Amino acid sequence: MGCFILLIGVIWPRITLILLYLFSTYHRAFQTDLWPILGFFFLPTTTLGYELAKNWAPGGELNGLWWLLPALGLLHDLGHTGWAASRRSQARKG
Repeated sequence: MGCFILLIGVIWPRITLILLYLFSTYHRAFQTDLWPILGFFFLPTTTLGYELAKNWAPGGELNGLWWLLPALGLLHDLGHTGWAASRRSQARKG
């Protein structure tokens, strides 16, 4: 089930965050509601990666390779932002 959530999360991270909030306890990875809301709007894949890593890590502590999931999410978010900016720039020239 976790791998399926991760796969869907890469394709539709914001929808996955909403579904996780409504139908699971994964949103408990954060102590306040501010960070998940900001993550929803600005870095959705990073937020999703942090939530999943926090819930899958033994004892809920992120260390070592558990930081790889949020780091990959950050790379995905930054790559998507760069790709969108590139497409916008090309559309203006053409």
